[in-house]
Amino acid sequence: SLFALRRRELPLGDAAATAATPPVLDSLDAAGADGPPPVVVLPVAGQSAAQAVTPVLEAVRAWLTEDRFSASTLVVLTRDGATDPASGAAWGLVRSVQTEHPGRVVLVDTDGSPESERLLSAAVATGEPELSLRAGVASVPELVPLPGAHGAPAVPGAGEPARAVFGSEGTVLVTGATGTLGGLLARHLVTRYGVRHLLLISRSGERATGAAELVAELTGLGAEVRLTACDAADRDALAAVLGSVPADRPLSAVVHTAGVLDDGVVTALTPERLHGVLRPKADAARNLHELTRHLDLSAFVLYSSVSGLIGAAGQANYAAANTSLDALARHRRSLGLAATSVAWGLWEQRSGGMAESLADHDIRRMARAGVGVLSHAEGLALFDSALAADEAAVAALRLDTAALRSA
Repeated sequence: SLFALRRRELPLGDAAATAATPPVLDSLDAAGADGPPPVVVLPVAGQSAAQAVTPVLEAVRAWLTEDRFSASTLVVLTRDGATDPASGAAWGLVRSVQTEHPGRVVLVDTDGSPESERLLSAAVATGEPELSLRAGVASVPELVPLPGAHGAPAVPGAGEPARAVFGSEGTVLVTGATGTLGGLLARHLVTRYGVRHLLLISRSGERATGAAELVAELTGLGAEVRLTACDAADRDALAAVLGSVPADRPLSAVVHTAGVLDDGVVTALTPERLHGVLRPKADAARNLHELTRHLDLSAFVLYSSVSGLIGAAGQANYAAANTSLDALARHRRSLGLAATSVAWGLWEQRSGGMAESLADHDIRRMARAGVGVLSHAEGLALFDSALAADEAAVAALRLDTAALRSA
C-alpha cells in the first residue's frame, strides 16, 4: 500500500505560555564540563546533507557515550526540514538514534517564528520523540494510508494514460541501473510506459554483472539503450553525460535508484561512513536536481527508503540519505517542478542489490517494526500508484499495522 506522512495537532495547554526556553548551543563543547542543563538544543545548519548532518552525528555520538550527558535530553532542531534536503537529512539520522536509544534525543522542526520558539520547552516536555512547530501550533507525525492506493498488478503495456507519464519520444535517465531494482525499473519503463530511449548509468556501467544481458533484453523489447559508467555524485561527470543526450530525443524524465548500505549502530558510525552512504544517494540527487531544473521533465522519481521514516536501527546513515531525498522532492514541488520520492519498504531478495545485503536479523527487525516484504510485481504496481498519487513523498510498503502498534 501507499502511505504519506501527515501531521496531527498536539495541544500543549496553558503551560506553554510560561515555559522557559532551553539553551541553544552551537556545539556540545559549550555545555560545560560540569554537565549540561536538563534540556539542550542543537540547531542544524549546512548547505548540503553532509555539512548539515555530520555535526549532528558527532554530537549524538558524544551525547550517547559521555556520562555527563546521561541525565539530559538533546533536542535536534531543524528549520523547515520537510523541504530542505540538507537539514532534512538530520530527520532520518535522529529517528534511527531514537530507535537505538529511546528517550535520549528529540527531533523538533520549526518555522523559526517567535510563537514557535516560545513553545519549544513545552513541546519537549510532552515526551513526544518528534514534533513540528508552526506559527505557535505543535503537531506530531503520523504515517497514514492513501485512499485507494493499494497497487494493482502491473500489466505490461496497458493504458495510454500510463504511457503519457514518460512518453516514447524523450530520453529517460535511470541511475543505479545495473542494480536489481534499477534493472527491474528499466524493464518496467519499456513494457508498461512505452519508453523507447533509455540512458542507463551506474558506477560500474558495462562492467557490472548482467549488464550486457540487461541491454540485450531491453533492446529486444524495442528500446534504444545506452549504458554508461558514471558516478552521479560526481557533478562534472554527470553533467557530461547529460550533455551528450541527443537534441532530437531530449531528457524527459529521471529515476534515481542508486544507493549503498554501510550499516552500523550510530555510536560506531564515523563521518567517513556517513558520507559514503550520503554520496551516491543524497549528493547524486542534488546534482540531478541542479543539472536538470531548467528542463521540463515529466517525472523526477527518487528511490527513498522507509528506514528514514521509521528510524531503522543500525541504518542512521542510510536513513539520513533517504530523508534528504524526501525533502528534495518536496522542495522541487514547491518550485513547480515534477518530483516523487518513494520510500520503499523491503523488496524480495533476488540476485544482488541492496536488499540482498540485509542479514536475516535485519529482516526480522523490520518485520517487528511492521514492515513486510514486497514481491517484485507488487513493488512495480506501487511504483505506478506512486506516480499517479498527487504527493511529493510517499511510502510504498507492505505494512502490518498491528505489529507496528506493538513494536
